[in-house]
Amino acid sequence: MDYTLTGKLTDFITPAPFVFQADHFGVPRVDAESWTVTIDGLVRRKLELSLQDLASLPQREVTAFHECAGNPIHPDIPQRRVANIKWAGVPIAAILDLTGAHEDAQYLISRGVDHGMWQHARHPAYEKDLPISKACDPSVLLAVAMNNMPLPVEHGGPVRLVVPGYYGTNSTKWLRSVSLSASRSTSAFTTTYYTDRETVANSTRETPVWEAAPNSVIVAPANGQPVHDALVDIWGWCWGEYPISRLDISTDGGHSWTAAELGPRQDSSWQRFTLPWRPPTAGEYCVVSRATDEQGRTQPDTPRRNRMYKSIIHVQFGHP
Repeated sequence: MDYTLTGKLTDFITPAPFVFQADHFGVPRVDAESWTVTIDGLVRRKLELSLQDLASLPQREVTAFHECAGNPIHPDIPQRRVANIKWAGVPIAAILDLTGAHEDAQYLISRGVDHGMWQHARHPAYEKDLPISKACDPSVLLAVAMNNMPLPVEHGGPVRLVVPGYYGTNSTKWLRSVSLSASRSTSAFTTTYYTDRETVANSTRETPVWEAAPNSVIVAPANGQPVHDALVDIWGWCWGEYPISRLDISTDGGHSWTAAELGPRQDSSWQRFTLPWRPPTAGEYCVVSRATDEQGRTQPDTPRRNRMYKSIIHVQFGHP
């Protein structure tokens, strides 16, 4: 069963106090007044941008789900730490219009100010990369605000990278520099961790943990919750890099499925699903949600970070 804290996921926009926090080295000390972000590497013009400089550039708001990729040591265990956030900041594409980019630039490498010991090794910085094609998507931001407020330090302020549709590990917090490169980062957080490995035809295939796979969570009834009503609304959220085109619910542990009503997607937000259900009898039910995106990718029922969500509810007619 899944033990996600669904009580914190009731709102379309997740309140900041309910947004999960995850880091590898702890929250660093920051000084917003002197903070700068350097743009360098394979650019034609190097820039060093203060918060005031960023405020003078074109701004954009993007509503997007924000999902932790989970423990990189145990990537097949679902975590479902997720939120839906309204970000605001400067599109990376607008900044690269100012710097220019060399033709051989293939990746954007982002570095945070946080550093230290993790998994018995010292790391000089938290460093990630993403393809330059994704970085130039207008929704990818140097974010300075979250839910209409200045970006809190505990969520990566004063400036963080935000990459809608990608797992949160790629949205580097406490951003200090962005570099264009012809090759991928050699950081342990791209080469050792946050790389999925599977054996295919006697060889190991490595896939960067970039795009978020289709996923879902049932918010109500919550796992373990007793139900007393004859008509129950099963509802929750689903999300992924691509819009979810179908959300199926099973009330018998996955033996049979019914399509739920699926709400629209705003920017890269999560989508709400709802299924009215009449329990045939009192008893224990295993309720499962399964999302399918518009590319035809479906949540699996095998050990994966996006394994189908399962919960147990107890129907107790006549026992309020």
